[in-house]
Amino acid sequence: MLNLKFIVPLLIVISAAVWWLMPHYSDEDKGYYIAMFCTLTHDGRGNAPQDMQQIIEGSNSDYALQKVHFQQALAEHLQTVWQDLSPEQQQQARQENLSCRRLMSEKLLPGQPVQ
Repeated sequence: MLNLKFIVPLLIVISAAVWWLMPHYSDEDKGYYIAMFCTLTHDGRGNAPQDMQQIIEGSNSDYALQKVHFQQALAEHLQTVWQDLSPEQQQQARQENLSCRRLMSEKLLPGQPVQ
């Protein structure tokens, strides 16, 4: 009985810590990264996380009070989603920016309209 009184709170604390440490991205961040990824893909430039980082951090003004920080894990997740698309879907996404945003949003922002 003593073990159960100790194990249950310990499991609750561990579960809360795991949830807290998991990356949580806002829908706004996901949309921003999708738009940037699709723009890079459509323009024929590299869509690697390093390319995205250069644009995101390079667009910060020196005088900006709130600088946008690059989120490596989100960019890598976009790459994973891209790799999971079929070659036909990738080709379609390269040709049409809206199609790219729609395909990527289906995976990262399910149920939300794409504009």
